[in-house]
Amino acid sequence: MTKLVYIGGYGHSGSTLLEYLLTASPDVIACGEVASVVRQHGRKGRCTCGRRIKRCPVWGPVFAASARLDGMTHESLTQALMSQDGSEHAILVDSSKTAWRALLSPFRLVRRLKHDFHLLHLVRDPRAVSWAAAKKAGRRGSQPRTPLRCALAALGWSVANLACELFGRRYPKHYLRISYEDLARSPDEVMGDLLAKLVPGSRWRPEELGRHHNRHQLYGNRMRSESLSLAKVKEDVAWMREMPRRHRRLVSAVTAPLRRRYGYT
Repeated sequence: MTKLVYIGGYGHSGSTLLEYLLTASPDVIACGEVASVVRQHGRKGRCTCGRRIKRCPVWGPVFAASARLDGMTHESLTQALMSQDGSEHAILVDSSKTAWRALLSPFRLVRRLKHDFHLLHLVRDPRAVSWAAAKKAGRRGSQPRTPLRCALAALGWSVANLACELFGRRYPKHYLRISYEDLARSPDEVMGDLLAKLVPGSRWRPEELGRHHNRHQLYGNRMRSESLSLAKVKEDVAWMREMPRRHRRLVSAVTAPLRRRYGYT
């Protein structure tokens, strides 16, 4: 039976990088943000496997009959993808995270899948996350990089990570946590340890990144469509140079309890 690894946490925390790195193992198949597929009804033209959606071996059967997708929830679609995989892979990755509309998804999925579910909680410094969210909003023209935009992202970060914390307390055997900073600084060490926990006996081989044709992400960071090697993995610290002090102070105040818990002092 294929197991589900669900990446929880807030956006701009490195979930696309984490998912990409996991695919260095042939035991893994990555499906990106499955929740976005339900919300957007597959408006993307191509999958990261290079094929158009209807020709993709993963998404093609789902979109063959549009009525099938119309009647699906995020959880039922994820479960359908797992059944469709037919145990070809040990792990299917859903990087939908636990932002506002997906807060309860891990709880619903673990009740359905039981021992075949793991929540992989990914955390990142809330100041970095908030600044990345503010920059994205500014590029889209929807909102300038205001303190309010940073505060809203900080609140979202707190809620998303609190949901993961509550899950971990209730289902400790189904919960793992890593930080973006550790992943970016020591990817070889972090991924080797993580994969050994998720798939006992399996080894992470960074030289095999991009060789297994196991990435089928429709939604996520633009990195999903690029070529990645271990040498390209660098921690994004632009926020340290660019983020105004008043923005930092505001985000720090909003996120204080969890920020300290994760060591972001």
